[in-house]
Amino acid sequence: MTLPINPAERSPKGDHNRRLALGMDPDDFAREAGVTTDALREYELTSPDHNHDPYVAELVGAALERLEANPPSSQRVINK
Repeated sequence: MTLPINPAERSPKGDHNRRLALGMDPDDFAREAGVTTDALREYELTSPDHNHDPYVAELVGAALERLEANPPSSQRVINK
């Protein structure tokens, strides 16, 4: 279950940062989420005062949940 449950309440910039933390480029992540790279970019670049596509938000959120539960080898953790 993705959080927040309502896709309209997701934070595109937060999801962008979560994707970056996974170390995934937009093409690979978009493929994993089931959206086009253009749709992913448009979603991630949505400013807080604009509305985003809730369908894309739902797919992105679900992909983030899956990938964070089982991180890809591209994820790098650096402890200093």
